[in-house]
Amino acid sequence: MSIKINSAKLKELAVEIISLSLILLFIYAALSKALEFQNFQTQLGQSPLLSAFTGFISYSLLVVEFTIAILLAVPKTRFVGLLASFMLMILFTAYIIVILNYSSYVPCSCGGILEKMTWYEHLAFNIGFTLMAAIAVLLLSANKKQAISILPIITCSSTFIIIALFLASENAMHHENPFIRRFIQGSAFKVGETSLNSNSQYIAGTDGNTVYLGDNLAPLHITAYDSTLKIKNKYKIQLEREDFPFSSVQVRVSPPYFYLMDGTVPVIYKGNTANWKAKLLMHSNNYYFSKAEIIAPDKIAFRAQELKSRNNILGTFNFSDSLQVQYAPNLLQKQIDGFFDTDGMMQYDSHTQKFIYAYYYRNQFIVANKDLQLNYRGKTIDTTAHANLKVAFIKETGQRKLASIPSTVNQLIAISGNLLFVNSKIMGRYESKKMWKQASIIDIYDINQKTYLFSFYIYNSKKAKIHSMLISENNLYAIIGHQIHKYRLNKKFFKAPTNN
Repeated sequence: MSIKINSAKLKELAVEIISLSLILLFIYAALSKALEFQNFQTQLGQSPLLSAFTGFISYSLLVVEFTIAILLAVPKTRFVGLLASFMLMILFTAYIIVILNYSSYVPCSCGGILEKMTWYEHLAFNIGFTLMAAIAVLLLSANKKQAISILPIITCSSTFIIIALFLASENAMHHENPFIRRFIQGSAFKVGETSLNSNSQYIAGTDGNTVYLGDNLAPLHITAYDSTLKIKNKYKIQLEREDFPFSSVQVRVSPPYFYLMDGTVPVIYKGNTANWKAKLLMHSNNYYFSKAEIIAPDKIAFRAQELKSRNNILGTFNFSDSLQVQYAPNLLQKQIDGFFDTDGMMQYDSHTQKFIYAYYYRNQFIVANKDLQLNYRGKTIDTTAHANLKVAFIKETGQRKLASIPSTVNQLIAISGNLLFVNSKIMGRYESKKMWKQASIIDIYDINQKTYLFSFYIYNSKKAKIHSMLISENNLYAIIGHQIHKYRLNKKFFKAPTNN
């Protein structure tokens, strides 16, 4: 009889110890999350499984953990609390298993009270508490067979919930993003930098081995760096004719050719990088333009203004025989005035033969072919669908001016194969304001799959932010203030385009 009494007391003691351990775990975990709630939400926002549901889960998890702790503390509800504890620990365990085995990337830390543990240590920790909860359920249950049948059901249903969350979150993040960025540790890292003479330089082009820089203040001077940024050469462009009223010179280097253009004249030169001598390709006509990008050796995409409406319009110059001009009047879409609201950037990728135009002031970009025929209209992940601009019309002069400082959405773009790199100026949900002061954000999109992939940071240099960038194979070159930086893009996440 005494053995039975001792056995019962041991079971009761074991249940008490396990319940107390679980109470301490959940109370401590909930308090840690509550005290650093913003950091907790930021960590959830980086989760491959929970990103899309960060808001709901961040609050509900606190309620659940506190509720389970109360259920465990009250003897009458302890059994229910133990079942809930087992279910929650199964959810946590299944979450880590999916992260480690099926996620496209592993976040940098687990967060919460186990922040200093590795993911595998965290997994072992969770399994231990899961087994403890299961043992307590069996010890406290009056019907052991029923308890044994309930535990596998809870295990299967909890695992199903995690898998469903994973699939739903992946779909939402890539296709219906609620403006939550994912930052993948190790996706890009700086491997070099060098000082520049001024902050007026910009990246004009590359041949894969050499990066060419133009200079807004000295438009005829080209600086060339090798891929290590250690070897520097300087060149001066020699113009066939110089008697033009230049005011907005752009240089584009597309080896073996280079182009010097000024749409305010308008004039276009073309030359060879072997001698840097430029001959006139176009001049003395009324084809004024404000931006231009090289499509092929004898084809240039441009942006101009329509004569009647004064709205921006895209088109191409073709120099294969005589000059042929083709307009694409329906590519740019007017929202307010057709000029400021359609302002943006354009890039062309020769590997995929894709032309990209991204608006400055709204979350939209255009994907077209080399003839500027529309493929589709894409969206960046922020929510600014309509340009936030105030435009003033001056009747006396017929001019349009911005009546307030515009809210920029997309600052810079670069394209490499099917990947579009966008330097965004809008802070996403659950992001650190401190990081926004220290770095610029680069968002990556797959223009073939029409999806957002992830983001990474380009850190400031002496408080200066990035103002020019270019992608060459698995390298990103960025001009930041008086320096040019080189970032290596992890091949695990970036596949460089190859020549066909």
